[in-house]
Amino acid sequence: MTDAEEALRGPDHEAVRVLVGPYLLGHLDATDAAALEAHLDTCAACRADLAELTPAAGALAALRGRAPELAEPPADLLERVGAAVATEQRRVRRPGAWRTAGVAAAAAAVAAALTLTGVRLTEPPPQPFEAVPVAVEASGVTASAGVVPHTWGVEVRLTASGFAAGDRYRVVVLGEDGRDYPAGEFVGTGPRSMVCNLNSSVLRADAAGFEVLDADGTVLAQSSFPSAPGA
Repeated sequence: MTDAEEALRGPDHEAVRVLVGPYLLGHLDATDAAALEAHLDTCAACRADLAELTPAAGALAALRGRAPELAEPPADLLERVGAAVATEQRRVRRPGAWRTAGVAAAAAAVAAALTLTGVRLTEPPPQPFEAVPVAVEASGVTASAGVVPHTWGVEVRLTASGFAAGDRYRVVVLGEDGRDYPAGEFVGTGPRSMVCNLNSSVLRADAAGFEVLDADGTVLAQSSFPSAPGA
């Protein structure tokens, strides 16, 4: 009799529950899997456990399907992950604590798989940065800038110092259509250097430049963009 079969026939329900994770990852043999499935038919608690762990197992399955496009994972990756999940579940013996450990182990398995295959799903691809000239109209102010095109508009990255500390300034992007498109505001930091990421809802191809204005509407710095790349 296998350990799984013995657990399923014994009085220790916790020992049954730790089989759910390996089952979802395909690490039970046909006999043990069939025995567990029969148990699931009669046990609502274990069916709930199965439903809770299924999303993590699905993430691992999805990763396995896409990993070859990004990086070749180690051949024994899923076996190692499954073994880690099973080990963590067996380690927990406190009543009621197995569920948290099982979910945490499955989540850790997904994170480990992402790391081992070199996948970084949350990191966006680097955006192209285009330096643009800045003409300063205010004494004591220094500034440089660049623009980053996005599908939703254009981002102006302004690095500057000398804007009066505590004063409020606004930035507009100048459209090729003659309109001014708001790009946000910032508070001056005096002689300390600052970096502002300012966003406007005009596409790079339709943007002609930007202006920095004080509370009275006086232009303190401005830029004229060169023709958009590819335009």
